Amino acid sequence: MFKKIFWTQINADDVACHCESAAGGRGNPRSVARADRLVAISRLLHFVRNDQMYRLYVSVKICVPWVCLVLILSFGRVVLAEEESFNLGEIVVTATKTPHFLKDVPGNVTIVTKEEIERVGAADVGEALEKVGGIKIKDYGAMGAVTDISIRGSTSSQVLVLVDGRPTALPSLGMTNLNFYPVDNIERIEVVRGPYSSLYGADALGGVVNIITRDAPEKPTTEFDLSYGTFNTQIYRMSQGAKKGKLGYFVTAGKNKSDGDRENSACDGRHFTTKLSYDFNEATKLNLSLGYLYQSLDVPGSTTWLSPNAHQDDEKEWVDLTYNLRLGERSDIMAKLFFNRHFSEYKDPDIFSDSETNINQVGLELQQNLSLNEMNLLTYGASYKRDEVEVDDKINNISMIGGGKELSTIGIYLQDEIKFEALPLTLVPGVRYDAPSDYEERVSPKLSALYKLGEKTNIRASVGQAYRAPTVDDLYWYEDWGWGMGAYGNPDLKPEKSTSWDLGVEHQFNQKVLARATYFRSEIEDLITWAETPAGSWCYVATNVDKALIQGVEAESKFQFTPEIFASLSYTYTDAKNKGETCYDKYLRYRPKDKVDCTIGYENEKGFKASVGVEYIGSTYSDQDNTETNRLDGYALLSARISKSIGKYAEVYLVGKNLTDEEYQVYRDYPMPGVSVTGGIKVKF
Repeated sequence: MFKKIFWTQINADDVACHCESAAGGRGNPRSVARADRLVAISRLLHFVRNDQMYRLYVSVKICVPWVCLVLILSFGRVVLAEEESFNLGEIVVTATKTPHFLKDVPGNVTIVTKEEIERVGAADVGEALEKVGGIKIKDYGAMGAVTDISIRGSTSSQVLVLVDGRPTALPSLGMTNLNFYPVDNIERIEVVRGPYSSLYGADALGGVVNIITRDAPEKPTTEFDLSYGTFNTQIYRMSQGAKKGKLGYFVTAGKNKSDGDRENSACDGRHFTTKLSYDFNEATKLNLSLGYLYQSLDVPGSTTWLSPNAHQDDEKEWVDLTYNLRLGERSDIMAKLFFNRHFSEYKDPDIFSDSETNINQVGLELQQNLSLNEMNLLTYGASYKRDEVEVDDKINNISMIGGGKELSTIGIYLQDEIKFEALPLTLVPGVRYDAPSDYEERVSPKLSALYKLGEKTNIRASVGQAYRAPTVDDLYWYEDWGWGMGAYGNPDLKPEKSTSWDLGVEHQFNQKVLARATYFRSEIEDLITWAETPAGSWCYVATNVDKALIQGVEAESKFQFTPEIFASLSYTYTDAKNKGETCYDKYLRYRPKDKVDCTIGYENEKGFKASVGVEYIGSTYSDQDNTETNRLDGYALLSARISKSIGKYAEVYLVGKNLTDEEYQVYRDYPMPGVSVTGGIKVKF
């Protein structure tokens, strides 16, 4: 299991920051001998900041011209191609749990297609989402390192990540490691921003990411993708699918391997997925998805707490059975049954650490969509999920959570899509009730609206409440260091709660350009923090003490200047501040104010493709007091991809990342890789 222990949210300044670095990376030193833990803590109190003003200057110098260029083209009277660059006809299901064209969705949604994933040369879901407005992907290093997601300034545990509607977060940590999910079986990724506990229950506080996998192709299709790059990085992938009568299948297999960019950072993994479908008739369909993933990782640790001999093994398995039945023209039913298993073992002989995590999840969901008339579309359903968690210290032969834990949640939800044709206005009120076994019951209401101001302008607004459930670690963690010191969960914790609203406008300037901007605001209370209780005791207890106010603006646009030349631009401003008593009005840790993404590309009919992208991330603080010594400077990353078709079936490509060899850190004391180049060949027939 990737590492995130109690350290991730402790209030005590430098200890919190450094321990998060040691805990949040590729390792899992949950079980450290008492004396070694105290020695490590004393070492963590020393930190020296390296001046990076020159790199910040270079970052801005690279980024600003790109931004200015696209802004000028966006609002100038330029001659553009005839086809639309922003496809409003794509189908979206995540925002309302019902299929809609993107232009008719009342929520703030972005779709990342498999073509766009290929265009940026993404190897996993984290890389595929890096350039989406409102999203910050945070990782600890190269291949194999933990990769998590923030939406609108949220924590990673406040974002719900789904695969075909199946939840993926580990109940022990409350988050999903996006590095675990390769892109070879992905059809599209739907990103829905804002609170969605009214439909999905716990953890949909910042938003929802739904990874939609590929269905069986109508014609037999086989694809091979082989690549080699910097750090001896090797990726081999194969997929094959077909549809024969009523039966369809799509299979993927892959292997990834890398020596890593740091000492003891090698990675070796493999995965296998299968998606079977059977169409009983035009109204009835059954899907079965199976998957297996294994990753063997060396764990380098932070630069202030090196772990030169640490190693971790992760293993995931999943089964997802989904049944869809259409009852006439006005109703359809969906039933889903899923099972997730996760096993992880972390070893570090230098600190006598050997921990093992076993997680089993079983879930069931029933949903019906019912069109009452031309005006009302009801969506209602019920879900059940049970988690079984064990976290054991094998050195001392004890459980770190007081024995195996079983948690369960029952939820029911109701939503009505009300379409007023005469206005034209769509209102979507919804509410969900959740009854968990280990914390208080929750009711989560929400109201969304879409108003079409003519043919080219849409106004969207929403207001709702959402929550993040306490994790198993938050509730039951037990680690005694002796002498009254330690870290302890709190079974009396309440969920984190938010009240959020947003207001946005979307305008299609012509048939080729569409732009949109959204203001968002979220007030969060009962944030779970590992507070030192009492102060100065080195005894940390999970507590509901903090509050936060997060507000900002998202803006994005896409263009097709000619049939061959395209571009995209997004900007996100996030003002995320602590409203708790101890660090009032300080910026939340690791939340950059500014994020700019710009891409320009070229494609022609002869199979040549090229794209260049710049991403700028503003400075962040790694401590709650926002001290200058704990400030991480902003940075800009330059990336590029070039490909050329060879004949009818093959394509060669070259992908470059961090081409200016920028030295930067997303998390303090975890240096990110420098320039990397990967070349490969793809064969499809």
